[in-house]
Amino acid sequence: MATISLGARLASAASVAFCLAGCGGGSASADTAAAARSATVGASSVTASAAPSGASQQATTVRLQRYKIDPAKVFVAGISSGGFAAVQMHVAHSATFKGAAVYAGGVYWCAGVGGAASALANCGGLTLPTNQASYNSTLIASETYLDTQSALGTIDPSTNLRGQPVYLWSGTQDEVVNPLEMADLDSEYRHYGAQIHFDKTYPAAHGWESPDGELACGTLGSPYMVRCSANGATYDSVKTWLTMFIGPLKPRNDGKLSGALLTFDQTEFGASSNLSMSPTGSVFVPKACAQGQQCGFVLALHGCLQQASLVGNRWVTEAGINEWADTNKLVVVYPDTVASSAPGPTNPNGCFDWWGYSNQYDPNYALKTGLQMSVLYAMVQRVTGRP
Repeated sequence: MATISLGARLASAASVAFCLAGCGGGSASADTAAAARSATVGASSVTASAAPSGASQQATTVRLQRYKIDPAKVFVAGISSGGFAAVQMHVAHSATFKGAAVYAGGVYWCAGVGGAASALANCGGLTLPTNQASYNSTLIASETYLDTQSALGTIDPSTNLRGQPVYLWSGTQDEVVNPLEMADLDSEYRHYGAQIHFDKTYPAAHGWESPDGELACGTLGSPYMVRCSANGATYDSVKTWLTMFIGPLKPRNDGKLSGALLTFDQTEFGASSNLSMSPTGSVFVPKACAQGQQCGFVLALHGCLQQASLVGNRWVTEAGINEWADTNKLVVVYPDTVASSAPGPTNPNGCFDWWGYSNQYDPNYALKTGLQMSVLYAMVQRVTGRP
């Protein structure tokens, strides 16, 4: 298949990985919009840092703490490359996570063993001259692998997924992750008995939907944080999935947040440049949670080119999670990545690992023993007290 400005790049693994890094990312300027269409699965390549909004950001790096977390209120969410990673975390640790919100992601183990080239061609990040994302269904292979690994015990039993709430988002104008890929994910979760809410009718370009998103719904571009409307009012997808997960919500805090947005040390969990992970991440802690009240928990995963070194706090503050978390007692952990290149992992756009780039190639990337998966889950264990 012909592609937009990608044919020559597919000749080298490094170039393929660069394109895939867009599987979660964007373009540096309007002049590179065409490249962004063929290299985005998450969000944002803006290099200017952004100031936090509505919450205090502590410059000093702190140690991630344990909080009193209700085990029935532990969830994962992600956009694009972070959406694929969120599915991996949810499926592999379905005994821990009780629900998932996936924006422009795809089926479990979507890239299989084909690495970056397979991920690009089959799952997302490669835009064709028709302005559609390249897509080849891997649903059957995904479910076969999931069943096998569930039986082997390398992931939690797939039966845990039955009855769990799952929120899915796919914009009708998404040129980066084909809506058919999200339709496959819908089919997969239904196959395992999950309870689905699938927002698939909004005329949105690729991105995370939030009232705080700075882009109009149908705008494709950095920072891939879009704002859509329903019946003449601004939509709030986060409200939709949090209501699914925890029931009726207390009103969103649209003023100054009482909780704290902190920078925490990721290296104690094994984060390093070898895994394309930043030394630090962010955590939002509502005041009630810091005071010892029982709270819920959300692990929130950004897309490629949304790492803090590129966009500052724009992902963390425009996602619209903290405003609900502040009044509904949810600790939110935002792990962070770094760009990397050979001789380390070839991940120049800072994606989360959903095709096996960790330590150059991690065949277990979607399992509990996956190198990056293990780091992320260690953070979950710290906050929630899970064994």
